[in-house]
Amino acid sequence: MTVTLPAPAKPGRPRDAGADDRILRAVVDELSDHGVAGFRINNVAARAKVAKRTLYSRWAERDELILAGLSTLALDLVPPRTGSLVSDMNVLYDDIADALDSPRWLIAARCSFELPDHPELYALFQRDCIDKPLAVVEDVLRDAQLRGELRAGVDRSVAAETFTGTIAGFSSHIARLRGVSARGARQHFLRLFLYGLHDDGDRSGHSDVVPE
Repeated sequence: MTVTLPAPAKPGRPRDAGADDRILRAVVDELSDHGVAGFRINNVAARAKVAKRTLYSRWAERDELILAGLSTLALDLVPPRTGSLVSDMNVLYDDIADALDSPRWLIAARCSFELPDHPELYALFQRDCIDKPLAVVEDVLRDAQLRGELRAGVDRSVAAETFTGTIAGFSSHIARLRGVSARGARQHFLRLFLYGLHDDGDRSGHSDVVPE
């Protein structure tokens, strides 16, 4: 008896490898134009040229999609690990200043004013876009403390907040209107900041803590 085997199933439509990138760019564009309150899934699908089911197959909830887009705007910091507090803070300053100088950061800044009206989304935004970069700065300060470069009593959390918050302030639109910039304030701020961090017995010769 001859047995006829069923024909092999035809492969399904291949997954669009570029869809994720298009979707996340569309999310950022939608947030730029309409903010969190005016964010619409339909608009994102149209911008990315994908079906809504494609969105939901990747991000089940609206907030997840918004967070995914905002996460692409977050400061992607890594500890420099140069072995020196001065060198590490110089690298971090430039990395943060470069990121905040991007027009894309203005989108995240705008959305941050709306997010407190969406507590669950704000908690995730704080974790991924605020706490993670601050943790990198704190890691650098902890390493410096272990090497004996940090003076006793320094609150690493406050120092990290001061460092990043000051650079953000120098990078704001209002600062630019006043003629202030992160690049322009770099040397004076780092000298002041690092002088306050250094061990009391290791403060001599710190006028050159900022490379020219």
